[in-house]
Amino acid sequence: MATRILQSSIFNVFAFVIALATHANTIAAQEVRIQNGLGEWGFGWMFRFENSCHIALPAHVAGPLPKITVATAAPMATDQATVRLPFWPDLDLAVAIVDPGPLDGRCTATLADLKQSTRSRNATQAVLSRVLPLGDEERLPLQILDRNYLTFIGQVADSDDAIAQGTSGAFAFVGSTPIGMAITSDDPTRATFLRAEEIAMNIERYLNEQGVAFRSSPQEPAANGDTSQGFALTEISTNSLPVLPQFSPENLTGQGLYVTRPDAQVEITLRLEGKSPVGVGRLRITAPGGDYAVPRDIAIFLDPSTTGDRFRFWTQGRMTPDGQFDTGRLAPRNARLVRILLRDAWSAGDIALDRVSVE
Repeated sequence: MATRILQSSIFNVFAFVIALATHANTIAAQEVRIQNGLGEWGFGWMFRFENSCHIALPAHVAGPLPKITVATAAPMATDQATVRLPFWPDLDLAVAIVDPGPLDGRCTATLADLKQSTRSRNATQAVLSRVLPLGDEERLPLQILDRNYLTFIGQVADSDDAIAQGTSGAFAFVGSTPIGMAITSDDPTRATFLRAEEIAMNIERYLNEQGVAFRSSPQEPAANGDTSQGFALTEISTNSLPVLPQFSPENLTGQGLYVTRPDAQVEITLRLEGKSPVGVGRLRITAPGGDYAVPRDIAIFLDPSTTGDRFRFWTQGRMTPDGQFDTGRLAPRNARLVRILLRDAWSAGDIALDRVSVE
């Protein structure tokens, strides 16, 4: 196969160069480099859905932890994203919601861009795009082989090129159209790609349903049946009254819902049990959704004092549309008090929370 590829005409090489020059900005804007919580590297493709930036990436690149770090091509911008794994195990696909911040202005593609034309669907040549550590782009011409319903094989068009280890998540393009995402490679010259149509169909259905028809498994299931709620909470206060007394914020210490009808940002302050500050390294919040609005942008503040006058910003992120918020494991910071600021919601209406865990 390599010998036949080397005999390709020079014209094809020039065609690749012209396509690269024409569509470089489009590719650069949406291809991202991913580092998961275990420090492993891969790639993904970012897109905008319902005013939020998302990333399509292989499940094995996302890894077992809920947070990933995302870096764009130059001029490089970085941020974190929260991973969701709602798909069946044999589909190597995940979706992540990017925290609000520097990537917002760079996130311009939509799932509609994964729709295939007759040209892209029947193409025999493509370009593999990868974002390098310093933000430069690497683009490798590919030959498209063995296309089937779910996948296709992409083989490098030049025997001097290689599909390096860690390429999973990189997308192949025909012109400006993404046609597939690299998921496996058993040879340095070739990789298997999940077709773009399959990616779009599954992610769009998940995001449209927003967890109403089903709820995903937790990102990190409790080991050995452990259902620990983290540090004990001795007091919960808020600036937004419950809609009814039975929906008080104290329900978050056990079973039940806290439901409020906010007219501004909602502040919830938690006091941790104990006479001394404890190292807080993770916070998780869940919302039931359904008839209730789900919070969206959330900021967390910590205070080591007993008086509540030394709150300092700790982290922020975005709750997923199906009601999951997880900071991931962060460097612990001493705190007696934790303040949760719900900045807004995915939709209008009463907001409900059913669990807060400080660990």
